[in-house]
Amino acid sequence: MVAVDVDGTLLDSAHRLRAAVRDALGQLSASGVKVVLATARGPRALTMIVSQLRFSPFLICFSGAWIGELDPKSLRARNVLLDQRHTPSAARSIVATAFAYHVEPNVFTPDVWRARTLTKEIQAESDIIESSPLITQDLLGDDQAPNKILLITSEGEPAKVLRTLANLFLSMSTATFSKPNYLEIVPIGVDKAKALVKLANSLGLELSQVAALGDGQNDMEMLREAGLGIAMGNASDAVKSAADWITGTNDEDGVAQAVGRLVSSGLI
Repeated sequence: MVAVDVDGTLLDSAHRLRAAVRDALGQLSASGVKVVLATARGPRALTMIVSQLRFSPFLICFSGAWIGELDPKSLRARNVLLDQRHTPSAARSIVATAFAYHVEPNVFTPDVWRARTLTKEIQAESDIIESSPLITQDLLGDDQAPNKILLITSEGEPAKVLRTLANLFLSMSTATFSKPNYLEIVPIGVDKAKALVKLANSLGLELSQVAALGDGQNDMEMLREAGLGIAMGNASDAVKSAADWITGTNDEDGVAQAVGRLVSSGLI
């Protein structure tokens, strides 16, 4: 099995799925290797990517809080193995604290992305994932428990508040950064590594049979846990230190390079 992060790994810096990467993963799938997209995105934000692939990948979404697939024709969720949510009380506390620090929360379930307003940062995220939030004052939908709450600020100095917020949420959630100005808040104990273990076990695979590729802080546990962790060339030094290999950047078809090395080494 090969697990691949999405933003900064599968996609290039213009958020495109490059042909070499698409074809390399398609060849893996055709040869019987299970391909997993492991991402902070929700399943709804993967429909355009999945529709470009020539196979149906497994999905680890919300940084490990949801595991399933998308039907290749309808692009609806199917075969859901995990759907882990914040408790309503934790969700209310996180949202209220974000408001107190003047940060607009984005609240996600597998089907709906809710936000109160389109800040320029939220609009930019909408453009990237080709999906729009439901604009509503009722972010929690009558206490519906979300899988993820995302806090986005502008880059630079304004993003420092997210470090403060991450520390405030430690007792009730797992808060990690997918980008310096993106704080991903998922249920406590959730991470991509645990989800990868759960999925591998469900498929009868040992972790020694799993490779993982990523570039972000929220990929580090997954890179360490997999039998082979591969960091992108555009990853930080901290992420690279968690990996066994380093491949090219996401603008150099780094995923395709890694697949080629795996095949030529006889590891898959």
